[in-house]
Amino acid sequence: MDRDKRARLEGTWAHQYRSHALPLIDEDRFAKYFDPGNGRPNKSVRMVVSVLILKELKNLTDEEALEQLEWNTAWHYAFDVTPEEAHTCQKTLHNFRKLLVDDDEGAGLFESTTARLIEAAGLSTRRQRLDSTHIVSNIKLLTRLGLFVDTITMFLKELRREHPRICAQVAEELLGRYLDREGYFADARSSEAKRRLSEAAVDVYWLVERFADHRSVAAMKSFELLRRLYEEQCVAPQSATPEKVELQEKPSSSSLQSPSDPDVTYGHKGKGYEVQLTETCGEGNPFEVVTSVSVNGAHESDQHQVEPAIEQVERTCGAAPEELDADSGYASGENILKAKEHGTELVAPIGSNGPKSPVTISDFQFDETGKKVVQCPAGQRPVEHRGTSGGKAILACFGPKQCEGCFLRDVCPAEPRRKHRVVRFTRADVAVAQRRMEQETPEFKERYKLRSGIEATNSELKRRHGFGKPRVRRRSRISLSVRLKVLGMNIKRYVGHLVDVLAPTAEPVSCFC
Repeated sequence: MDRDKRARLEGTWAHQYRSHALPLIDEDRFAKYFDPGNGRPNKSVRMVVSVLILKELKNLTDEEALEQLEWNTAWHYAFDVTPEEAHTCQKTLHNFRKLLVDDDEGAGLFESTTARLIEAAGLSTRRQRLDSTHIVSNIKLLTRLGLFVDTITMFLKELRREHPRICAQVAEELLGRYLDREGYFADARSSEAKRRLSEAAVDVYWLVERFADHRSVAAMKSFELLRRLYEEQCVAPQSATPEKVELQEKPSSSSLQSPSDPDVTYGHKGKGYEVQLTETCGEGNPFEVVTSVSVNGAHESDQHQVEPAIEQVERTCGAAPEELDADSGYASGENILKAKEHGTELVAPIGSNGPKSPVTISDFQFDETGKKVVQCPAGQRPVEHRGTSGGKAILACFGPKQCEGCFLRDVCPAEPRRKHRVVRFTRADVAVAQRRMEQETPEFKERYKLRSGIEATNSELKRRHGFGKPRVRRRSRISLSVRLKVLGMNIKRYVGHLVDVLAPTAEPVSCFC
């Protein structure tokens, strides 16, 4: 290149990626893929990883990513390869991606690269925020009738392809409905859908009964899905030759939602997956990065995701955050205590649980450990504390004379026992009570405002990087895809910051994101 063009190139993202981001990729962690038995890599590992990251960041197909690698000068410069070296085949990308999926090394790549990035940029990880967002894999969203039809059709197509002689034993009328008369179910009017769904349920029953004991057919994956559909959606008929098969009124939220992606489940946000993201939110940080990312079923509650998120942050950052901001979906007494065990304060409001009683646990004063009542709302101190037989709850015992004539006696949660009136509570109850009081203060509300910033990150991932509908199916592949997208966004923010700081006067060019 001539001097002017090279100067312009050095003012773009490609130069900062080559100088600062490319070295963050730890090639040593992939050495296990290329032991003496497998041979050495025939392509630069950093180049292949970079192609996979930019592919996900730009939401490209393999062919589009490889075309960019072949002809895009900025990619050549960013990956530190010559135009002659800037070539690989689709098989290489596929094989490397499969290695990452098989041993879940995508998580290690995300954590190790992000850890190096945080150190290089000098970011504070003391305060972070947690949120979930809904995504859908590369599937068609089906009605209940569509689910039955597609599952039966998938099975019959595989049966005809793999076992044509056995397929010939299936009634021609049934084959005709799903294989030879395409549209029989698809063009059903809404008034006909219920009747046709009943037909499809009977067809599922007969196919499962016919081939359940056939060793070759029962081993087919499409038959396993068919049997799963029957067990989750249908009620076993009383007769051996039923004319109608009843359907489950409310199938489980973890039931089959699509034969194309059996891992998809159903939650209050719809069919798909939930992705958990934890992001830094330090006031002095020039930019923020995501420190943990995980994929779980759409039917799984956020209540179970706090501790796994903190543990991943510990692996990425070397320590748990001192403060973790989250919405009320993550808030519970148990989660507040679990976070505290990691040295983290979970800042999340507790949702309402119905009409408030005149006197609750919140009105009692507890010590710092949350294991003892200091005094009741009337100012009385308990005479003793006991543990319950299971050891989970604590009983604060008040003498009968202490409660005689108390103006709160009729509304107090204390229960009469043989010799005492006792208040039963757990440490989680105390954590909830204290949080309910704290979240009403102006200080808490001001402090909590910073949590909403992660919504912009969710929006950025979905609008710009295809995060809402990845190009793949199945949970393991979805997990790798979203980790690469989030890692790419972290690198994009780092590189963008370096471009702004180190080359603020450079002529604007299209960014790699």
